Amino acid sequence: MENYYRTKDLGEASALMAKGQRLINLERKDGICWFLFEDKQKCEKLSNNFFFGELLVNARDYQDAMTRLKNRIFA
Repeated sequence: MENYYRTKDLGEASALMAKGQRLINLERKDGICWFLFEDKQKCEKLSNNFFFGELLVNARDYQDAMTRLKNRIFA
């Protein structure tokens, strides 16, 4: 079983990066960009907190992460 976490949500991926999760790959499939992260268990916990509005991140780190992800998407 693979121990990586996948999401296609840019906001969620940015939050994961802002919390120190390592992006391991970016996959494009059928016009959708998927972000793959290490440590599936930790990412799932952070993701749940993100969607329930309980995840606190530094705003600057979040913006930097989103900018880096957008650069990877559109490069």
